[in-house]
Amino acid sequence: MKVRFALSLTVLAALTACANVKDVRQRDPVFYGATQRTAEDYTTCVADAWKNQGVNFKQNAVRNGFELVQEDSLGVEAVLTTTTWKGKTEARLSTRIARRDQTIIEPANLCL
Repeated sequence: MKVRFALSLTVLAALTACANVKDVRQRDPVFYGATQRTAEDYTTCVADAWKNQGVNFKQNAVRNGFELVQEDSLGVEAVLTTTTWKGKTEARLSTRIARRDQTIIEPANLCL
């Protein structure tokens, strides 16, 4: 009985630790910037840099731009949203876990 209870608590804790794109996107950004590049060019630049660093991510199309989503075993860890509106491209990077912030922020900043 105690084993079932402990197992149930472990599963519940793991499920509550999981994060989705919406959860991470709503957090305060760890990086924010604007560029003259198109959303596609900027996203491609950051994606190439992340690939070279071994960062696993998915690229998704969003309204007026793109999103790079980094996931780990506990769910979404970071979301970079790049959108173009009225000729201006804005990038916003939010993370859930601070341990990898600098390694993913640096390419986002250099690609501006």
